Amino acid sequence: MNSIDLFSGAGGLLIAKKNLGCNILFANEIDDACAITHRHNFKDIPLIHKDIKDLKIDEIKQYVGDKEVDLVVGGPPCQGFSMFGKRRFVNTQGYDPKQDPRNHLVYEYIRIVEETQPKFFFMENVKGFMSLDNGLFVQEVIKTFQKLGYNDIWCEVVCAADYGVPQKRHRMFMIGNRLGINFEAPKKTHSDKDPNLLPYTTVGEAILDIADLNEKDIPNHIALAHKPLVAERMGYVPEGGKLDLNTLPEHLQNATRKDSKTGKVANYSHVYKRLDRNKPSTTMVPGHNAFPIHPTLNRTLTPREAARIQTFPDTLEFFGTRQQQCIQAGNAVPPKMAEPFFKKINEYIEEYNKGKVGDES
Repeated sequence: MNSIDLFSGAGGLLIAKKNLGCNILFANEIDDACAITHRHNFKDIPLIHKDIKDLKIDEIKQYVGDKEVDLVVGGPPCQGFSMFGKRRFVNTQGYDPKQDPRNHLVYEYIRIVEETQPKFFFMENVKGFMSLDNGLFVQEVIKTFQKLGYNDIWCEVVCAADYGVPQKRHRMFMIGNRLGINFEAPKKTHSDKDPNLLPYTTVGEAILDIADLNEKDIPNHIALAHKPLVAERMGYVPEGGKLDLNTLPEHLQNATRKDSKTGKVANYSHVYKRLDRNKPSTTMVPGHNAFPIHPTLNRTLTPREAARIQTFPDTLEFFGTRQQQCIQAGNAVPPKMAEPFFKKINEYIEEYNKGKVGDES
């Protein structure tokens, strides 16, 4: 299966495809730290390190050659056009979502699909993509793909834990094809309710074996150097729970941030959350150094622990600052979440090539 990887990041989707033996023609990524991570870990996969809007068909053809593209994947960041409101969108009033700069990455992704004409495309995003402007944006995107000949489109919110990832992470998957195939999602393998499926994979299974190791033992296993008061405060966060300010002794109620207006810890319950070793994790949220608190230690997760919860192999090394490593690990689609979907797509393509499914005219 010949594939193109857009918005490649740290390579979560690349790993899923490599595990299936896919031929990845090239990857595209704009972020400098991600590019270093890619070149170190995926030396056999060409990387086009530039803004996708500068990625033109002539350059794409240099990597694709005379090969037929089977699959284009990627998760374009998107803010949608919800601020314009339902009435404005429905009545258009001269508004073109394709011209809205907040949507340009989505439409750049669509442009690459149009220019390369893959048999399938796979687009992922946050689950909120489905509800932008009361669902009108996702409808507009689907209509745009259908105008390009991708009439069969499956689009749902998927939970990573249902496929063996130790994390209740929800992502929107949109899968379309131009082969006349009615895509059916792969069957769930794990559940916390169905006794016929495997139980959810837990945080403890994913990370407790490296609790006493450090970066010398395993790459990116870098603990954040918390201030002593912060670490002590973490000790009051119960496993699987969040900080109750009323339980803190007086000396731990004092704020450690210099920009505090009251001098007291306030509104920290959304930050001080400890994972439960016997359950899947909450969603790994990138953008800062502070992942959730370790189930048994008074510190937040290391980038490596977050990567394990994301099902990255320990052999993949992240580069950049610690914060950039956190962002790379947290932003990715868990490989184990995506792999069954890519496997299903590959099976459909193989069956189509044999003339057993889709349009046989």
